[in-house]
Amino acid sequence: MFELIAELVPQAIGLAASPLPLIAVLVMILSPDGRGRSIGFAVGRVLAVLATAAAVAGVSELVTQGAGGTRVGAVIRLVLGVVLVLLSISKLRSRPRGSDEPKTPGWMQSLDGMSPAKALGTGLLVTVINPKELIFGIAAGVVIGSSTLPPGMVAAALLIYTAIATITVVVPVVAYLLVGARVRGMLEPVRTWLVRYYNVIIAAVLAIIGAVMIGKGLAGF
Repeated sequence: MFELIAELVPQAIGLAASPLPLIAVLVMILSPDGRGRSIGFAVGRVLAVLATAAAVAGVSELVTQGAGGTRVGAVIRLVLGVVLVLLSISKLRSRPRGSDEPKTPGWMQSLDGMSPAKALGTGLLVTVINPKELIFGIAAGVVIGSSTLPPGMVAAALLIYTAIATITVVVPVVAYLLVGARVRGMLEPVRTWLVRYYNVIIAAVLAIIGAVMIGKGLAGF
């Protein structure tokens, strides 16, 4: 099981290091009456990460069964790795230059007044319809689906993967629930920094995880 977890760690870290969900949850925490919506967003995020990896794992298990299954898994990893590297280059080229201020995305401006139910849906969508997020989930699902471990161990690895992948969203919410408004002073500078360097952070994460996946894919041939 430890080998499976080790192979899932890069994808989990890629999701955990993604700035967009963290920015979203910080905006919610820093907004008036942000308790309900931040909890809803975190729950949606956890469910989406878990469901995406589990669904892809089920499909991947069918595709990679039988002769040539290992080669299919390697090709999928290789293709996803190349896509991540290309996305990384695109993000790096679109970063703000010099003293240019980054534009505040429209979705971010709508988070302040969002209901808890809508925040939960946003937490789901951030993972499910965002190509970069989805690629990490697909990659994790392929790894899980290719495993030959007993179902109980695979389920445990899936839960550990989900915990690592969502830690950067869950921890601020838990801290806010425990500490209250005092945590806001610490989170505001973090949010500002993430917005400023969003494209650079995304580019670095995509490039590193993409390179790891390309290496894993090539090793499967």
